[in-house]
Amino acid sequence: MTHAEDDDDVAIVGAGVAGVSCALECLDIQLDTVVFETDARPGGQLTEIPHSIRNVAAGRFENGSALRGALEESAAILGPRLRLSQPVTQVDLGERWVERDGTRVAARALVLTTGTGHQQLPSAVDGAFGGDVTYQVESHWEEFVGRDVVVIGGGDSASLDALQLARAGSAVKLVHRSQALTARDDIVEQIRRESRIDDLAGWELESLQGGEHLEEAVLRRADGQRLRLRTDGVVVKIARVPRTQLFRGQLDLDRAGAIVVDRELGTSRDGVFAAGDVVAGAYARVAAALGQGVLAARSVLGYLQGRP
Repeated sequence: MTHAEDDDDVAIVGAGVAGVSCALECLDIQLDTVVFETDARPGGQLTEIPHSIRNVAAGRFENGSALRGALEESAAILGPRLRLSQPVTQVDLGERWVERDGTRVAARALVLTTGTGHQQLPSAVDGAFGGDVTYQVESHWEEFVGRDVVVIGGGDSASLDALQLARAGSAVKLVHRSQALTARDDIVEQIRRESRIDDLAGWELESLQGGEHLEEAVLRRADGQRLRLRTDGVVVKIARVPRTQLFRGQLDLDRAGAIVVDRELGTSRDGVFAAGDVVAGAYARVAAALGQGVLAARSVLGYLQGRP
């Protein structure tokens, strides 16, 4: 049986950086706010950042987990408005309500800040072959340095990992489906100059072979041609996926599944806004998510004030 709670001014789905930032600004401008988060702690994707964070003007953080702790301290002021371990299971963006644990919560405005998630290749399970397959080489760099490594992906992250591994003595095969790298021009130029990197354009991973440890990667082209590579490790750095499954068919998404917004972070649905990495064309940085959260709150206020 479905129950209903009293209406709030704004309901926020997701307590990552953008969601918490939006909620704090809503609290500051005195909007009745509720935030729903699947995890037991706020912070979203922050724990997936293994390196130091230096581009947030409030301070330097050792890694994403350290920043998550600071975010959690700031979010404490939200009190019961922050509903942790309460995953939203259904939404109606037209009627503007969300449902969790059999209870529907209606709001005058919604803000979607659900972020993105990892893609896992079926043929390359994270941690397989005794850890020879990884999606976060930064966490155990020394285990891959100096070995024959296949890096999957053609963007900035994959290309930078390939460069670092090559400069540390690894022989690298950089594998990507596109006919050209999509990384920044300056990074692509460095790839071309690095003799230890073999750029394999137009290939994708079909399977991995080995026993206790990885021994071989099998690649496939669109025309069915196959290539077998002797390798000691595989590093996967492919695009993340927007978490928009709950919203599909209810608002405009781009080809990647990210939410299309206007200059005010408004979606194609009246009274529904989005912020952070889930937005189409998002700049995946903590500082950008912080700013967008505040801007989304401002847009919500403008929307509510403009209602008859």
